[in-house]
Amino acid sequence: MYFWIITVVSFVSLLLLLLWSGKRVYRWMAGLQRGRSLKVLSRKKHTKNLEQDTCNARDLQQKLILGSLAKHKNTEYGLKYNFRDLHDVSSFQKKHPLTQYGDYKDYLQRTSQGEENILVPGRPSVLVATTGTSGKRSMVPMSNNSATECFLQGRAVYLEIINTTFPGALENVFKFTFPSTIQRSEAGIPIVPYPSTFSSNVTKDIYAPPVPVHPTMSYDDILYTQLLFSLRTPDLSMLEANFFWHLRYVFSVLEDCWVSLVTDIQKGRLGSECKVPLETRKQIEDMLVPDASRAADLRSQFQEGFTGIVKRLWPKLRVILAVESGGSDLDRHILQDTVCQGIPVYSPTYCAAEGLCGVNLWPLEEVPRYVLCPRSVFFEFIPVELSEQEQPLTLCIQDLSEDKAYELVISNRDGLYRYRLGDVVQVTGFNNQSPIVKFIYRKSQTLNVRGERISECSFYKTLLRTVAMWPGACLLNYCCLESGILGPFSGGSDPHYEVFVALKGVRNLSEDQRYKLDQTLQEHFPVYKSFRFKGSIGPVRVHLTSPKSFLRLLELASNLSGLPLDCIQPPRTLRYREMAEMIWKQVLS
Repeated sequence: MYFWIITVVSFVSLLLLLLWSGKRVYRWMAGLQRGRSLKVLSRKKHTKNLEQDTCNARDLQQKLILGSLAKHKNTEYGLKYNFRDLHDVSSFQKKHPLTQYGDYKDYLQRTSQGEENILVPGRPSVLVATTGTSGKRSMVPMSNNSATECFLQGRAVYLEIINTTFPGALENVFKFTFPSTIQRSEAGIPIVPYPSTFSSNVTKDIYAPPVPVHPTMSYDDILYTQLLFSLRTPDLSMLEANFFWHLRYVFSVLEDCWVSLVTDIQKGRLGSECKVPLETRKQIEDMLVPDASRAADLRSQFQEGFTGIVKRLWPKLRVILAVESGGSDLDRHILQDTVCQGIPVYSPTYCAAEGLCGVNLWPLEEVPRYVLCPRSVFFEFIPVELSEQEQPLTLCIQDLSEDKAYELVISNRDGLYRYRLGDVVQVTGFNNQSPIVKFIYRKSQTLNVRGERISECSFYKTLLRTVAMWPGACLLNYCCLESGILGPFSGGSDPHYEVFVALKGVRNLSEDQRYKLDQTLQEHFPVYKSFRFKGSIGPVRVHLTSPKSFLRLLELASNLSGLPLDCIQPPRTLRYREMAEMIWKQVLS
């Protein structure tokens, strides 16, 4: 009897020792691989390549577009526009019109259904799905070569910059993200959401292993689980998310749930309030161990308040990474002024589903600036004063002037030519021959009911001036729309702007306070003032709503597009009735 007991105990002890040793070996191997990856990044190979490219930007641009035309000359699209007869940039610009997404819609539909040699030879490797800031899904083709170039010229460069500027930042990285299900077109072509992660052996070893999730889990439960794993690791060196608004969402869940998160860390479990299938719950809890010491430290940090909480929760954190998309300036500033105070935030790339445009070489600067990548896409520029024309003349990178604003036009490697991206950028300088730009606004987010054309960035600045005149008020979020989109929900007969704001510090606004926004718009925009004086534009209507209304808006955009929530860019100017009616129904006063 004793013999069998001793045998069983010995066997169990040996098994536990092997498991413990195995975990140590796994951690050692993972650390070794991470060290190799960091050593590769320390060589700054891709940063040096970009620097060399910018010294020869004009020639590389010409080589890129002529190579693309030659590659696609026998496609249906290439035959239509006689690509075989286009031998220089000038002939390309004269014979191929400027285009928009609608010009490709039929081609893309046929491609997704399996027709070949339409925009690209054969069929594309993947279709990249995006909503931009519209809220409705569109798709563009992408080849494996383009995905590789996007990684080499973009992600590899900014990882090298992080490794140099913030030593140790890539030692222990945690990314907040939502899983996406694999979708395919009618012909079986994979459909991947933008922003997609085109990884490599260098990058996959940097990130912490993904937290187990289940398709039935809510967004809040997924974030709760990810927060649980991130909080139990005090040595995190970098936090990452796709967009800055997503990080605000993460920290709002943290503020609401920190008590239960600390309890779960203390007990080494996943709380029952999370609706997680049993099998997934077991996977998660098998990765957890009780940690009373970490829980006590976390509790004391939370009790001190949330200003600068990120730096106190993770003392080794060096940088926070997210992309500043259109209209996300507010999100970045709120993060920097509150929970992320004292930690640099870095927007690494200027990128779209249609292609990589630029890389931010200056991670410590507050306002992101991007040097355009000459080898990525072919760039053209429309002076902003001509951007309302259907077919204006365009400039190339060597023709630009510092401090001028331009609408960006690109031709990529995957069948989009002279494509009006809809972004307006300002040239702030040059890196050798390559322009350095900062994003200003998206044309699709412009307010325009009578030809007054108030851009997204101009309206935002006006709104900030107005909020400063409301005693005690702090702007948390906002969106706006032209009254015609609301139809019967809109009050007043004259076209006007409907503005929805979430504020901190005030519960209500008087009519006089609300009218301040209209007065400020009149002060700064003479055309708007003239239309108001004539009575052809009605006064702005300002509505108060809750911060969570804007998350519901993003969830609706996610449902309409079929893309994961963290692949949605927050629209500031709503263009679709479904979204307009949703925010209208969330109005508090």
